[in-house]
Amino acid sequence: MTARVIDSMGDAARWAAVGPDGSTPSTEVGIADETVVVGYGPDRRGAKIAATPTAGGHRLRRALAPVDLSGFTELRLSIRADRPAGRGGLPFFLELRVGSTATPVDDPANTWHRLLPVRAADRWETVRLSLDDLTMAGGLTELQLRCLGGTGFTAYLDDVIAVAPQPFADADRALAERLAGIETGGTAVPVSVRAAGEPPASAPALDVVQFDVRYAYDRVVDAVVPRDYTDVGSRQAIPGDPYDIDYAVTPVAATRAEQTALLEAVVDRLSPVDELVVDGERLPTRLVWIPGPNRIGGFLTDVPVLTYRVSVRRTPPPVPPVRPVDDLVVAADLLEIA
Repeated sequence: MTARVIDSMGDAARWAAVGPDGSTPSTEVGIADETVVVGYGPDRRGAKIAATPTAGGHRLRRALAPVDLSGFTELRLSIRADRPAGRGGLPFFLELRVGSTATPVDDPANTWHRLLPVRAADRWETVRLSLDDLTMAGGLTELQLRCLGGTGFTAYLDDVIAVAPQPFADADRALAERLAGIETGGTAVPVSVRAAGEPPASAPALDVVQFDVRYAYDRVVDAVVPRDYTDVGSRQAIPGDPYDIDYAVTPVAATRAEQTALLEAVVDRLSPVDELVVDGERLPTRLVWIPGPNRIGGFLTDVPVLTYRVSVRRTPPPVPPVRPVDDLVVAADLLEIA
């Protein structure tokens, strides 16, 4: 398992709005269920948070049954807000903290927190938060969202999940989930991603084989991306190493009618240029042609095959935080010596 849902953000009643003291009920910030403007998450439900201009310091809190985060390396959540934050000098307006029974969110010993960046207004994006500096003895038992600054805002949040990225397994899972539920004759056909040496499923089925992985030299970039914002700085992360994974999707059918129905259903689900979504991360996906005398697909095989290329990145190792500094310029005049 590479992901665990911490909060699907589909039940606002589990959250309590409190003032800066952490206990007095607050009317400056509120949370409500949202079923129209939703982000990542299979339940198609999210949360709408509205804060007034005087909500600074007010909080939303939610208690959890203990969640063991050992083995997970990131928290992810989807956010969409009515204004950007943390880019170009714009102030942050929302902070995430987590707590445990041993170290609640208000405990001075609990220093883990993250300011939530928003790149652009009115657009869903996934925020990735490193867990390498988090210690939660006994498991995570509390989430807190704290309002910052003196400007009101409206923000939509969806699934908060813990992940341990495994790009190749995650791509398998995302492809199988996209093709799941395809039917022929009113019955859903099985979809599985198998190794080439494993026997294919019997008809009717969709047989998916990952047959190639290659380093994507054309997607190598040197740019650094700021992430893991805190009140003392951020981290400058590099994009992970890029890889392209090739899959052969074969309709396993007893008749030509069944075969064409499966082919049409696949291209309905996966466009020639598309993307898969796995744990809030978007993986570019495209239909490709594999050249060569033994290529998969087309008239050189007895069964038509669709070949898709899914682009992934390996997660780079965590880097230490970078604290903001002021530029100090020292100038000197050369004294004339007689």
